Amino acid sequence: VFTDPILPCGQIVAEYLSVPSVVFLQQIPCGLDFEATQCPNPPSYIPRLFTDLTDHMNFLQRVKNMLYDFVNNFLCDFVFEPYSQLASEFLQRNVTVLSLLSKASIWLLKIDFVLQYPRPLMPNMVLIGGVNCAPKK
Repeated sequence: VFTDPILPCGQIVAEYLSVPSVVFLQQIPCGLDFEATQCPNPPSYIPRLFTDLTDHMNFLQRVKNMLYDFVNNFLCDFVFEPYSQLASEFLQRNVTVLSLLSKASIWLLKIDFVLQYPRPLMPNMVLIGGVNCAPKK
């Protein structure tokens, strides 16, 4: 199943049918993509989206980044709660959106290291688009 993790309905269907899923992603604002793929993402070093911080932060900027990350995760739990309930009812077991996303077979990432902070890649992550790919001939 080819799916977008912003609305995890495709991931729920893939889990129900027991078929592999391919996730196409630009970026999830709350960092579920990092948690689902188990990529390192320490908030004391990596600036969060929409904070306008760089990787060279002083102590107060790191505190701001940590607070932003905490609030962002809380908001993410609130936003994805209806999908967790839908998936739990549909699959007849207790599941979370994070557990569904962590079962994705391949992550197609449309990220650009020039515009976004560089991140480590796991073996099931493939970069598509942007300056990371060779130009068409």
